[in-house]
Amino acid sequence: MLHRIGSIEDGDKESIVDQIINEFDLKYVDIEGEAYLGYPIYIDEIANRRICVDLALVTRIGIFIFNILLDAVTDYCQIQDEIYMKVKAKFEKQPFLVKKRELIFKFYTITYSVEKIKIQEDNLIGFSVKNIIDIIDEYKEDSVFSDTKYNNILSGIQEAYGINNRIERSDAENGTKAFYINQMNSLIEKYDGRQMEAILADTRGIQRIRGMAGSGKTIVLARKAVELHMAHKEWTIVVTYSTRSLKNQLVNLISKFYAAKNDGSDYDRTKIRVMQAWGSSNAIGVYYDICLKHGVSPWNFTEAKNKYGKNRAFSKVCEMALKEISIFSKMYDCILIDEAQDFDKNFMSLCLKILGDEQRLVYAYDELQKLNEETMPTPIEIFGQDISKDTPLTVCYRNQGPAIVTAHAIGMGLYRKNEGLLQIPGSADVWNAIGYSSDEPIQEGKSALLYRTEETSPVLLKVDSNEIIDFLSYNNFIDLRLSLLEMLKRDIKEEHLLPSDIMIIDMDGIESSQNRDILMNLLYADDDYEDEFMIHSAGTTSPEDFFRKNSIVYTSIFRAKGNETFMVYIVNAQKCINSLTPRSDRNALFTAITRSKGWVRVLGYGDEMRTLCEEFNEIRSNEYKLKFDKYPTKEEQNELILNNKDLDDSIMKTIGNTRNMIKKLRNEENITDARLIMELLGISTKEELLRSLSEEEEY
Repeated sequence: MLHRIGSIEDGDKESIVDQIINEFDLKYVDIEGEAYLGYPIYIDEIANRRICVDLALVTRIGIFIFNILLDAVTDYCQIQDEIYMKVKAKFEKQPFLVKKRELIFKFYTITYSVEKIKIQEDNLIGFSVKNIIDIIDEYKEDSVFSDTKYNNILSGIQEAYGINNRIERSDAENGTKAFYINQMNSLIEKYDGRQMEAILADTRGIQRIRGMAGSGKTIVLARKAVELHMAHKEWTIVVTYSTRSLKNQLVNLISKFYAAKNDGSDYDRTKIRVMQAWGSSNAIGVYYDICLKHGVSPWNFTEAKNKYGKNRAFSKVCEMALKEISIFSKMYDCILIDEAQDFDKNFMSLCLKILGDEQRLVYAYDELQKLNEETMPTPIEIFGQDISKDTPLTVCYRNQGPAIVTAHAIGMGLYRKNEGLLQIPGSADVWNAIGYSSDEPIQEGKSALLYRTEETSPVLLKVDSNEIIDFLSYNNFIDLRLSLLEMLKRDIKEEHLLPSDIMIIDMDGIESSQNRDILMNLLYADDDYEDEFMIHSAGTTSPEDFFRKNSIVYTSIFRAKGNETFMVYIVNAQKCINSLTPRSDRNALFTAITRSKGWVRVLGYGDEMRTLCEEFNEIRSNEYKLKFDKYPTKEEQNELILNNKDLDDSIMKTIGNTRNMIKKLRNEENITDARLIMELLGISTKEELLRSLSEEEEY
């Protein structure tokens, strides 16, 4: 059966294409294939016009490229030959499709003409759907393509090769991490069917793209922006996001995809505008642009944070803009929103208001970024209307299977020994939507076993599953830092990783900058240090500053969002045990683990980290599956929410301010930690302090 992907703006052409697809399916019931409508599109820069394929059939029995003529033409061969040469040139750019300067397969261009026109020799043409099926039958392959050949051809038509950065790691001896990364890079990428659906879906009206971290949402949005730009050069297309460090990634992806389709040229940056959602007077953003266009004074972040608090600031300024602007002007033709889970309905509604009647809005978000709740409200709750274009991406390409299952289990607290579950998604249906399988339907109050298959978690890293992720416990932070330093040196010297292959995420956001400085001082003091790498803090030179060529990035979890690399070290993981904000800290650790495309090491110290290691050992002993002895009922889920609340933001802000004050007293007045604690708690003797700590441990 053919998988139908995309659309054609001309309704008459789309009707003919539908008939061809239906007749093909009737005749070749067991033949797998993909049918691309209105794709691919090419630009003739000399004539300043676009060349569009009406239908591309990529099947196990052959590749057939169609153009449809609704009116009579004098020379259909010229059109057909032009399409053939464009498609052939794209195929020939893929080295895995060429042998001895020839394509390793044949493909055929076919014209469907509504009007009877003169048939010219060697140029295939049909005047009915039956004619078309007869042509396919005559020119189909004698035997079906192998899996490898078929998938490689799909990659070629999709122009998917090069989705990932392919940096060859030199001296990659067999068995090193660099060797396994080179192996991963040698795989031929292709988009799966749902990703292509999301890329080619008609943008009229609202489109939702959702999936777990690592399912390719950012790549899909960047590619969709390029396809829209190719189809509508006159449009102004905005790609927007929340995390500032995501800008470079989006710009690089759009540049790469556009250059691949247009012989290395750069896209028109006045027509595809990549800008942050808020913006400022120095860096224009969507909110700022809207306010300036409509004569409203925009708020800056500091003003809004001081008035409404950090978490509510952006929502409130968007809400005020919606109230202050009485008549909205159309500003852009299409908006693509990445990281939509970071926004609420006020920003989304503001975007919709400036898109005109067509309402071309595409938003993509992570399902289950917070494991205790649905990530996004429904379209009706956000926009007051339902949507027809909804694409869930179920395959996780970034994280290896053991890592993603561990992230979910730790995030939920599934294997906590005494306390039990901490949080769980509100709907059991979400597990299937993010690629989990179960042998039996999930039923509340009954046991359940969820697992990932190679279909939704492809095995891209060819190593033992137990090497992919590990939890390491230390006696104190000094031991942790020394061990981390040794692992970093080994990664660079022995595993031949590049510094940019490595990310360190500190779960202690307040002290992360100081912790990085201490680590660099230890590195400088090391007799074996030969200046092979540096360690820099993310966002030092600008909000977009993240990866650097010869330096390992040290980041908080907030700045890490939206970024990924092969080797991730997470430090201070013990923070999520006995936490005042248990759900937030577990969600943060979940997000940190999912930054990895390869290996993860989760580091912490003290009894809390030993407790976390016990949870991980349960995950490993259950062979990286989610095992529920009893899937919680709705009532039990409500109890989880009540019993595991995070402390209020205002209280956590007070605690943070107190912590900063204590740090100042410690540094400036040389007061010991023990004396500070005694003064704060009103304890006058060390014996009372020890007794209080002993009672806390018993509790």
